[in-house]
Amino acid sequence: MVAMTQDHVARWGRAGALYDLVASIVFVTPWTGALALDVLGTPHTSHTLLFSTLFGTVVVMWSIVRWLRPERLLITADTIGRALFCGWFTWALWQGHTPALAGFLALELFWGAAQLRALLRR
Repeated sequence: MVAMTQDHVARWGRAGALYDLVASIVFVTPWTGALALDVLGTPHTSHTLLFSTLFGTVVVMWSIVRWLRPERLLITADTIGRALFCGWFTWALWQGHTPALAGFLALELFWGAAQLRALLRR
């Protein structure tokens, strides 16, 4: 039973990692990041590009780590991070930021709930 639960956690952890990789890879360079921000209708400066590139790089690296080692501890940390991201997306929407964030919020809620369910499964 424990092995089956670990397999379930690993499966959902890898799926979440793949989603993060696909959603974030575009933010790894300033050129592709600027294009993505334009598509999302988000104004940007050299400062926002710097931070989106830094965060895009970190998320891509974190995705690869979770794909290669979908361990319970890493998936737990990622699930907590998703909850925090949801809080920040909600705050940003409340502040009037681009409605495109609502799509990211919905996806973070989905992946966070899926991973939490796998972690709590006995």
